[in-house]
Amino acid sequence: MLLASLSLVSCNNLLHQTPAPPDAYQPSSALAPVVSKSSASFTAQNRQQARAYCLSHLNSLSSSFTLKFDYGNVNTEMNAVVQDMLNSGVATAMQMESLGNRVTFIPEYSDCVVMLRAHRQPHLAAALPPRTQKALQMAQNLVQSICAQYPGQYERALALHDYLALNTRYDSGLGIAAQPQATTRLLLDGVAVCDGYAHAYGMLLSMAGIENRFVVGYGDGIEHIWNLVRLEGKWVHIDVTYDDPKPDRSGRVMHSYFAMSDAQLAANHQWKRADFPAAASDALYYPFRLGLRFASVQELLLWADSRQYLRPWADTFFVDELQSMRSEADSYRYIQAVANRVGSRTLKSVALDKGCRGAVYCSFKN
Repeated sequence: MLLASLSLVSCNNLLHQTPAPPDAYQPSSALAPVVSKSSASFTAQNRQQARAYCLSHLNSLSSSFTLKFDYGNVNTEMNAVVQDMLNSGVATAMQMESLGNRVTFIPEYSDCVVMLRAHRQPHLAAALPPRTQKALQMAQNLVQSICAQYPGQYERALALHDYLALNTRYDSGLGIAAQPQATTRLLLDGVAVCDGYAHAYGMLLSMAGIENRFVVGYGDGIEHIWNLVRLEGKWVHIDVTYDDPKPDRSGRVMHSYFAMSDAQLAANHQWKRADFPAAASDALYYPFRLGLRFASVQELLLWADSRQYLRPWADTFFVDELQSMRSEADSYRYIQAVANRVGSRTLKSVALDKGCRGAVYCSFKN
């Protein structure tokens, strides 16, 4: 998976889960509104103090803030704090102006946090650029519609996940750098890489009243960002980027990475676990939750043949015996061999993910 730029590298918490601070900002920059420049500064005696000070300003969307490093090597400590701020997912880039051990930080914010702020304080929406205003209205309408249809957190999170996957095309031509307008581009233009998927999903979840965090780490060894979501009192990982087929397939959405535990996701994702709540339960994982887990491929195919659907259908299943397969190719060959042996009448095609070997996306004919 392509994504997340070097400006997004590891992980941390998100503005989405905290109450919006009192309004104190004036419109400025392309992603206005943000807080007006702070004249105050803070002297940090250690990295923990520096980190807390900077993240508090970041979560208030301050346009700038100054920190005096009264410890360690200024360049080393400045870079460490900048990395922490970029790992939050709230800022997409950071400029610095330094004079001795005093450093002024000037963040560039993701449009998702700016839109979320305007959603919470509607009088601020008029200060947004026209495209961002349009994207915000679109997001609000979508969330209102989904919340009216689905009363439960799980169903709302699933509906938003499916909407993004079905209406977005992964476009590697956008590059791997995190973009401040990624959410607007996804909603209005239908294209994104992982920062767009994760930022848009996090914003929509927050609008729907679902607590979530960005996780910045690695997927298949490449910098990547996804969402950690609290559903029904349990933390789970949801990676919309990985569930959107590439190349894009009209009408197809997968659920191999919906509501995964730490143990499941760790097969091909890496992140700094200590910075996050544990996702310890498999109970909400999509195939488990919906009763789509089978011991063997034969059991799955016989079950599918027994269904009486009037039209073609497809879904994500979990097959325990596929976990022992050495590769995707082995899994494909094995599934085809079993289908031939049992004379499956309905199996049309299968899609597998190398990082989630037990999961299989099957298309069936009636």
